[in-house]
Amino acid sequence: MSVYDLDIKGLRKTFLKFNKTLYGRTVFFLAYIIPFFLFGIGLVLLIGGIIQQCPNKLLGAARVFGAFILTFVIANIYFYSEVRKFCKHEDSKKK
Repeated sequence: MSVYDLDIKGLRKTFLKFNKTLYGRTVFFLAYIIPFFLFGIGLVLLIGGIIQQCPNKLLGAARVFGAFILTFVIANIYFYSEVRKFCKHEDSKKK
């Protein structure tokens, strides 16, 4: 089973199988905790900047959202590389 050969349904099944393992849940948590934390901080700064009409908070929110996008991309790269390793491991168990 290769990630590259799977359709969307097969990929979803693989994600579910991976997330059922303790390692899969740990990888998901470690990969996505920082981006979601940054997203929350960005929302707080954005709402605070809009309510108080403070341009410094809006600029800070823009920077935090930029950091969120960067860390989210890195988290996706890490998570998908681990899923690909999981697929290789599952494939080697079948043979």
